Amino acid sequence: MSVHVEPAHGEHEHHGPAKYTYQPNPFKFDPTTLGLIIFLTSEIALFGAFFLYYGHTRLVKGLEWPQPGFEIPADATSFNTAILIASSFTCEMVLLLLVRNMRRAAIAWMVLTILLGSAFLGLQAREYIEIGFTPQTNSMGSIFFSLTGLHGAHVFIGINLLIYCLIRLMRGHFSKDGMVGLVITSIYWHFVDVVWIILYTLVYLLPTHVT
Repeated sequence: MSVHVEPAHGEHEHHGPAKYTYQPNPFKFDPTTLGLIIFLTSEIALFGAFFLYYGHTRLVKGLEWPQPGFEIPADATSFNTAILIASSFTCEMVLLLLVRNMRRAAIAWMVLTILLGSAFLGLQAREYIEIGFTPQTNSMGSIFFSLTGLHGAHVFIGINLLIYCLIRLMRGHFSKDGMVGLVITSIYWHFVDVVWIILYTLVYLLPTHVT
């Protein structure tokens, strides 16, 4: 003889696993897209902190930029800026050519993108040697090398990612139906270029005194 026991007042019967209403990803992004958004947000916060300190030092503390006796080579660096901007276009060409199944052409444009990025880093290193001050010279030196050095480190990482994508391209891993890694690398490279344009404008093109 079986006895059915009614649940006490305020208690509920549970059938199967509990249903949770918490949604950690309410916008339904796939993990790759969500990871890219989080990464770029953290990068924006990182560069933003450096730019805010730079702006606070110049606008609030009144730091002369450049300080007397020193020069920021804006004209010479404009050529380097053009190189990096051009690399964004060549990087985008890789995607467009791969969509058209033109793998050999895509590989050639990827090689060109890597060469342009490497040329940018090379000219940046030459600028460091010839600029006439170091991070230890004064506050201007520490700010200049911190901002440009942080960006240079990101360019170096980007070049390594591009080389990895080049190897995969040569092995036939990417196609028009599957090139997530290549797209993410391209977005990262464009981000690095946009940051440089902002950096170049603020650090190189906006001196305290215009002569």
